[in-house]
Amino acid sequence: MDSAADTEQALALIRECRRSGAKSLDLAGLDLTELPEELGCLTHLTELRLDDNRLRELPEWIGGLAALVMLTADNNSIASLPDAIGALTRLKALSLAQNELVAVPESISRLAQLEDLTLDYNRLTAVPDSLGNLTRLTHLRLYGNRRLTTLPGTLRNLTGLTFLALGHNRLSALFEGFTDLTQLRELWLNHNQLSALPEDFGRLTRLIHLSLGGNSLVELPESLGNLRQLETLGLDDVPLSSPPPEVVSAGAKAIVTFLAETHADPVRQWSSKVVVVGEGRVGKTSLLRALRGENHNPHEDSTHGLTVSALDMPHPHPPAGEAVTMRLSTWDFGGQEIYHATHQFFLTDRSLFLLLWDAQIGWEGSKLHYWLDMIKARAPQAPVVLVATHLGPRPPDLPLDELQETYPGLIVASLSADSSTGVGVAEVREFIRRQVAGLPLMGVTWPRTWLRAADAVRAAEAKHITPEGLNELLSTSGVREPSHQASLTAALHSLGDLLYYPNDEELCDLVVLRPQWLTTYISRVLDSEEVLNEGGLFSHSFGNTLWRDVERSMRQHLIRMMENFDLSYRTEDRRASLVVELLPWNPPPYQDEWNSPERTRQRELRLRYRLHTVPPGIPTWFIAREHRFSTPIRWRSGALLKHPDGVHTALVTVDRHAKTAELRVRGSYPHDFFAVLKDGFEHTLQRYPGLDITRLVPCPHRDADGTSCSHEFRHEQLLARLAHNPPRETIECPEHLEDVEVSFLLQGIERPAADLSEQLNRQVLEKLGELAIIGQRQHAEVRGGIEQTRAEVSAMVAEQQRGFLGALRREQSEQEVICPSLVWVRRVSRREAGHRLLPGDVFQLHLCCEAPGEWHLLDGVDPYEVPANSEFTETVLPYVHQTLKFLKYVVPVFGAAIGAASEDLSKVMKDDLEVMKALLDGLPEETRGRLRDREAQSMFRAADHSEYRQMYALLKQLDPEEVWGRLNKVTTPEGPTYWLCREHARFYQQGVLAVGTGHEPAVLPLQAGSVLPLPQGN
Repeated sequence: MDSAADTEQALALIRECRRSGAKSLDLAGLDLTELPEELGCLTHLTELRLDDNRLRELPEWIGGLAALVMLTADNNSIASLPDAIGALTRLKALSLAQNELVAVPESISRLAQLEDLTLDYNRLTAVPDSLGNLTRLTHLRLYGNRRLTTLPGTLRNLTGLTFLALGHNRLSALFEGFTDLTQLRELWLNHNQLSALPEDFGRLTRLIHLSLGGNSLVELPESLGNLRQLETLGLDDVPLSSPPPEVVSAGAKAIVTFLAETHADPVRQWSSKVVVVGEGRVGKTSLLRALRGENHNPHEDSTHGLTVSALDMPHPHPPAGEAVTMRLSTWDFGGQEIYHATHQFFLTDRSLFLLLWDAQIGWEGSKLHYWLDMIKARAPQAPVVLVATHLGPRPPDLPLDELQETYPGLIVASLSADSSTGVGVAEVREFIRRQVAGLPLMGVTWPRTWLRAADAVRAAEAKHITPEGLNELLSTSGVREPSHQASLTAALHSLGDLLYYPNDEELCDLVVLRPQWLTTYISRVLDSEEVLNEGGLFSHSFGNTLWRDVERSMRQHLIRMMENFDLSYRTEDRRASLVVELLPWNPPPYQDEWNSPERTRQRELRLRYRLHTVPPGIPTWFIAREHRFSTPIRWRSGALLKHPDGVHTALVTVDRHAKTAELRVRGSYPHDFFAVLKDGFEHTLQRYPGLDITRLVPCPHRDADGTSCSHEFRHEQLLARLAHNPPRETIECPEHLEDVEVSFLLQGIERPAADLSEQLNRQVLEKLGELAIIGQRQHAEVRGGIEQTRAEVSAMVAEQQRGFLGALRREQSEQEVICPSLVWVRRVSRREAGHRLLPGDVFQLHLCCEAPGEWHLLDGVDPYEVPANSEFTETVLPYVHQTLKFLKYVVPVFGAAIGAASEDLSKVMKDDLEVMKALLDGLPEETRGRLRDREAQSMFRAADHSEYRQMYALLKQLDPEEVWGRLNKVTTPEGPTYWLCREHARFYQQGVLAVGTGHEPAVLPLQAGSVLPLPQGN
């Protein structure tokens, strides 16, 4: 039952609404289980919000509220709707997300004015045919109804739909006539059971966003090439063979271009990759020579780095009437361990792996388990052929059944061959011929011009070329459109045929046509005794000797390439690079620093990873990626890291014997630093898609003597408990037999839930208040805590700002972050400021630096000016509406970042904030209703995308050259992309921070006055 207080509050609101004649009533969040009957008297209401209660039904008398234009009842327990819902014939927006609905009444078809219908996250098994009568619908959301298997064909009548969300259902096919919905701009079909799309899918030419991830699609229809306006195409976890994954990874534009070109002139590509791996001196190069029919060379040099060559074979089962030659690219990797971290970037799925082992040394001495672990982690779907070499008088022996049981589905055969005598070579060749014929990419369809151009690139003699030279080569082969050239280049980069980084200012003027040429020069550094003896420090002047056979400008490119592969990072003076693969194995003394009394008193967050193997690059790639936090304490399997605030410290360690990794962060508020490093470590692990990972959260309990509890909770188990309905909020520790709060265990390890954001932001403001009080005191004994308090405030703000941008861009890739997201609005004309829009009003749009924890307006940059017209109302204000939900809590810090102390904020930005709030309040009722409805929708992320693109279109008009206030688009090593001012962008560049060389920790650059001054006194 409702509490008396909740009921009385609801009745008070109803009576006040009746007395005042207000047309809008908000009863959200009152914990009501039923609606007071007095509500039925408010027949003048046009807007009614019932969200976040415990309603089990809507009463029949709801149909008497015939004036309603908007009704929302999200996040209740409503199991059915009354037929009387059909009496609300003026409704334009109806939202019932996150309820228990199993059906929709036929009477809903009488809502002829309905434009927006939201039924996300219910238990619908079907929707009525009559839903097709709602021909004014522009937005329909049926997301997350996991029992929904089919949709009626009558939905083809909804030709006005611009937004359709059908994700996370169980649809196995789309209804007949689906492609009649030609006005669609956003379509969510992700996580269904679709195995095919309609052939005429290309009729949906207005689509801007299409989400297909998590389906069973094998190919996309060629008509998709007609979707020239498509900006984003979600294809995560889709087993496509056409377009091939190399094209898919190049983005939506490349996919559309590829399909359009394929439709115009298709041709099948008969090529694939064979990867040869194994320990050094096992005979990889010799076997490849034998397979090509070349003479055996008993004095064959050991491979340093990588050698790529060709192997042609006739197809065993060519299409009727064709003689098909399969062109195999063979990748021969040096077996020495020092090269393994470099190899991982070229070990791709959808290839055939030949894993060689020396029969004289034995399968254990040849480290078969190690290599199989590597292949499983990096290319889990690739077939592996074991080949014994160096045959002797006894036949090769290995526990094949045991290996196949340990690595199910990975090992397809065990063969033997001796390159010196030729024994077994023919059998290996024949098996390869039959195996590669079945590889996913063998025989895929490509555009004829693309295939011709790709072959021209592969045949080019140059080791590297300029982008202009590459485009000329592509143009000569028939690929002339610049956008098509960019798409093909991206696909060839993914295939490993070339290396090109157009968004890297140091590498954008170079295209490497021979990756093996690059790895040869990198191998010289990895092989260098001098660099090894210097603890991995590679002086760039020594590069003049080591790379003396390449031009001086190319040496800088080689250094940058090593950084791109996370093999090194530059020191502060940029005269040397630290090669992480050559760091010493033995750790330097770090316990005194890590376990100092100051550190052990701080809060700590920990997360352990249990891996099925510790692959190359873990944690050295991570150390290189997070170099901006580096200290002189680093070794091959660990590092001590420091945040620039000087307060927060982290320790990452890897135990190769136990096959574990651990991340620990200490400080006054370690959550944000931990989140950044965790994202970076997870990003590194993602390079191994087949890596078995168990995440463990240590129990925080300590005995009376301070001894820590040894138990660790499985991270996924903790998440599952919170996801349970109802949530299981505690878990017992089997060691000390006491319950622990699950949310406490996950605090800082997982991003805070939406309902905690406001609470955390209040903590930010409280901390700011504490800091202000401390700042007013003139006692020396309190000054020591100011820096720590300031660091804690900064960390809390950074965590919230990072989370805000993360939520805004939840489904966006780096390519899709097309313009800055943070916009501040100021009114030029202040007459009657904040009350309503007046004719002639002009507003300024200020772009802001998005550095987490350091948001600020841009110094010396003129804002854009926008008149108060319909475009301002429809584009800017909805965008500001989303932003304000967050900014209203952290605006004091935001103000501090433009040079104002918190207490002076009202003179700088408070008026602007009030103007934006008042403008929203002063909008027409219909517009405000749409905004409130949009805020309540469970699919708000898709709306964010729409608002983001609308804002981009407006900014593009205001700034056709896309200068964006000279902001820099920076993709961080952890993955997120931000638009940053020049000073903050430098934070992510190689060699900027001094902490890597033993100097004092550098601080993030701020605008003048952005840090509260230290108190002065005796």
